[in-house]
Amino acid sequence: VALPALPLFPPVNPSTPSKPVEPEEPDTPVIPGALPFVDVSANDWFYEDVAYVYAQGIMTGSTATSFAPNDAMTRAMVWTVLGRMSGENVEGGTPWYALAQAWAVSDGVSDGTDPDGSITREQLATMLWRYAGSPTYTADLSGYVDTADISSWAEQAMCWAVATGVIEGDENSALTPKASTTRAQAAAMLMRAIEL
Repeated sequence: VALPALPLFPPVNPSTPSKPVEPEEPDTPVIPGALPFVDVSANDWFYEDVAYVYAQGIMTGSTATSFAPNDAMTRAMVWTVLGRMSGENVEGGTPWYALAQAWAVSDGVSDGTDPDGSITREQLATMLWRYAGSPTYTADLSGYVDTADISSWAEQAMCWAVATGVIEGDENSALTPKASTTRAQAAAMLMRAIEL
C-alpha cells in the first residue's frame, strides 16, 4: 500500500536564543575571609563596617595586611575618605593628603587645618553632615548624659547624626563628642552615612 505523500514545508531557521538576564550584583558583597587584614576578624563588632568601606574602596588598610581598627582616625584621613566618596582624585599629592585637603576646603567640608590631629566624634559627625548638604534636623538628645559637652558649632550636626543613626551612644548613654574616633568607629559611621 502506498503511503500518501507528505506535504513539503520550507525549513525554518532556528531563532537566536535571547541572552539571559545578568543577575544584579549586591552593592557591597561581604565575603567572610575576604579581608586581607590580620587585625579584623569575623567576630569583631566592626567587621561588617570595615568590610563595607573596604569593598567600596573608601578606606584602605594602614598597611597591606593591617587595618589598625583601634588607631585614631586623623583629619587628613577623613578628608581622603570623603574625597573618595565624592569621586574626587585625592591620591598622589605632596604631602599625601594635599589633594584631599584642597578638595575638603573647596567643598566646605572642612577648614583644612590640623591634618595630623585625631578627629573627634563631633568633628567627624560635622564633616559627614556638611558632606550630606547640612540638612536641618531636630533630635532629642536629653537621653544622653553628656549633651552639654557638645560644642555649639557641632549641635546641628550631632542632632542629624543621632536622628539618622550615624552616631550612637555608648553603654553608658554617652555620646562622647570630644573623644577621638578610632578607625573602626569611623568605618561604622561612614557606612551608616552612606546607607542613609
